[in-house]
Amino acid sequence: MKTKTVKMTAFMGLVLTLFFACSPKENTENLTAMNDTEVVASKQSVVFIAGYDKGESTYYKDAKQYFEDLDYTIVDDAFSLQEIIMWLNKNHNAQDFEEIHIINKGNSKKGLSLETTIHGDVLSQESLLNCLKENKLPKLESVLSADSKLVFHTSELGKNKQLLQVLKQTFTANHQPKVFATPLATVFNGQFQQHFLAKVFYGYYPTAQSPGNIDLSKQFIRKYPLEDIHWLDAIRTKEEGEPGEAFSYKFNIPIRWEIEFSDDEDVPSLTDANEIMDWIEDSEEYSNRIKDMGIDIEKFRWKAYTSGQKVVIKGKTTVVCVLKPMMQRNNPLSYVRTEFDNERYYTQL
Repeated sequence: MKTKTVKMTAFMGLVLTLFFACSPKENTENLTAMNDTEVVASKQSVVFIAGYDKGESTYYKDAKQYFEDLDYTIVDDAFSLQEIIMWLNKNHNAQDFEEIHIINKGNSKKGLSLETTIHGDVLSQESLLNCLKENKLPKLESVLSADSKLVFHTSELGKNKQLLQVLKQTFTANHQPKVFATPLATVFNGQFQQHFLAKVFYGYYPTAQSPGNIDLSKQFIRKYPLEDIHWLDAIRTKEEGEPGEAFSYKFNIPIRWEIEFSDDEDVPSLTDANEIMDWIEDSEEYSNRIKDMGIDIEKFRWKAYTSGQKVVIKGKTTVVCVLKPMMQRNNPLSYVRTEFDNERYYTQL
């Protein structure tokens, strides 16, 4: 009897051992792994390269390469908000968009160079509000998850919280996305870091009338007296010679106005730059346009000509842009993090 009892006990122990070995723990782990896979598969991220390079600029090319290296889905043929929304609706495929990145040049004052609608106005707070009021944009369908993020890679856009708020409303669907943009300049394909943030400073002069680097540096000293930057060296430096070194580049901003007058007697005679500037300052509409740009009227090269009852006014200023890469305070040779959830360097709404 004792022998039979021992054998039966051993048999039952073997059965229980096989049961626990083959069933609950492994199956639970497999089920958890399957669930994790399903969660990952139900979301996707996309980057819109919403512009194209002109001249020697490689901004969009560099940004595209950066995100390609991170294995993001890239869309490089949508140049308006209308096309972006249409693409998101069409390519949802039951996978919510976890991250939507939009690469586009612009600034905090004028907004983005992105079009609102195809061949429509460029995107500003005013133009976007008008589009929404007139129902010119398609509605974003239920393509977002509860934690979706909308990231704008546009220099200094983080300073314009009002525009970001309207963009947030525009992209609100089944959920409201969290919106991110930096108040700093965003740089791709740097000499030592592929993507970094930088403080940005501006100087101006009438195009083709450069005052020279020394006088330009004095303009920066007067404008930014508290900055610890050797402005003359920064103006002369075209790329970082060492991590964190200030450098500069130039670009032009053109203006072209066509103004129709109802009577020949009202057509002004604008024969030189001084007369053009006097006329602009006397016009509330056009003087406000210059003020909105934040550039002194004297920093433009002005020309004008008359055609019947129409006057065409052209202006052009050259912008000297100095960039100072943002470095970690406790490690001056290391760049600050560019993760968009870094609240110290990104505006979040």
